[in-house]
Amino acid sequence: MSETALVVSAVSPVPADSGKRMVLNGIVRHLSERLGPDRVHYALLAPRGVQAPDIPAVTHRLDRPGAVTQLATLGGRLLTDRTYTAQESMFGSRELRDQIHALVSWLQPTIEVYDTVRMGQHAPASPRARTRVLYLDDLFSERYDRMLRFADTHEVGFDPLGEFAANVPAPLRALVRRPAVYRPVLRMERDRIRQREIATVRDFDRCLLINQHEVDLLRERTGSTAVERIDGLLPEIPAAERAPVDPPEFVFLGRLNLPHNDDAVCAFLREVMPELQRRIPGAVLRVIGGGATADLTALAEPFGDRVRIEGFVPDLAPVFARATATLAPLRFGSGIKIKMLETFARGVPVLATGPAVDGIPLAPDGSDGCLVEDDLGRWGELLVAAVEPERNAQLSKAAGEFYQRVYGRAAVTSRYDRIFGLDGLASAAS
Repeated sequence: MSETALVVSAVSPVPADSGKRMVLNGIVRHLSERLGPDRVHYALLAPRGVQAPDIPAVTHRLDRPGAVTQLATLGGRLLTDRTYTAQESMFGSRELRDQIHALVSWLQPTIEVYDTVRMGQHAPASPRARTRVLYLDDLFSERYDRMLRFADTHEVGFDPLGEFAANVPAPLRALVRRPAVYRPVLRMERDRIRQREIATVRDFDRCLLINQHEVDLLRERTGSTAVERIDGLLPEIPAAERAPVDPPEFVFLGRLNLPHNDDAVCAFLREVMPELQRRIPGAVLRVIGGGATADLTALAEPFGDRVRIEGFVPDLAPVFARATATLAPLRFGSGIKIKMLETFARGVPVLATGPAVDGIPLAPDGSDGCLVEDDLGRWGELLVAAVEPERNAQLSKAAGEFYQRVYGRAAVTSRYDRIFGLDGLASAAS
């Protein structure tokens, strides 16, 4: 039987403007190149009337559970089953399960890919696929634990739902965003999702994470070698013809409705931006990414044109060409930030905290084009160093070389072929 692939997700792989979308986009493109776009199927959970994504695959729409169904599942199974999670309950309808089972029965795919445990809960118990894969993204148990620890030690509020808010009934969103509610909810969800992550490994041939540290952690918890790392397959990105401008421009990239990104930019504006203006008068911070919060906008306002909140920018090449460096002052978070990889690919120097480059195998001495410092009080010195032309050029060259060595297309596609059982299969285009 000819190879056929099915990807099941609640997230469109386009635009590839976040880490999750970038990985899903890479999976679709790779499978399409190997099998042909007519043999790759993408089942997307979406409301009626939503236009099918423009991707090299056959698309199918799955009906999203309504708010009444979501609340019924949440109030029913979540209370009676201590192994079930809140995020699964948002997609836990029998109707959705039946749609997925019918699609699998009809297509009889040889490769099935489910996006996180939310969709993986509906994978047929007796899979027809030769290779059945669960893309876990991050270890949500670790993500929630870090959020809780950070909230316990910092007087800062954040939205615990992030991008997942669109899948939560409106009445619950306002409730869960209250600190008195989300802290006990996160603790419950952390403990439950940890059990689910461990149990789910037994149900799939491969379980994929984007962070090698988390791969090692889940392997230790499960004793399974089925847990592997998957890297984002970025499009071919030529190193930027860089010409950093004067006054210098620094860039922050990331969706601002994600708690770790919002907190990072706000912390930078409070703790570093005044020092940056003192040390490098006229320096500009360009904040690129959709979903800016009211708090962020208010913090940026006193700096006038020196802080530019620009929203989503489809073509980053001109931004990177002008930039002195990309900034990633994250104080919490988990998983590899795909935008960081794109920055390295462009040959742009990076200034980051440890959480921002978690899971990226960087040399600690900055020889891979990235200067890492968790103490934002010391960032003024790093920013001055990054502006110096000779040092900036060294960092730029090192960043590009690091990306090609670790995340270049040849290395990543070889890993994808092995993960999806396509070793030796010629590209459909060849």
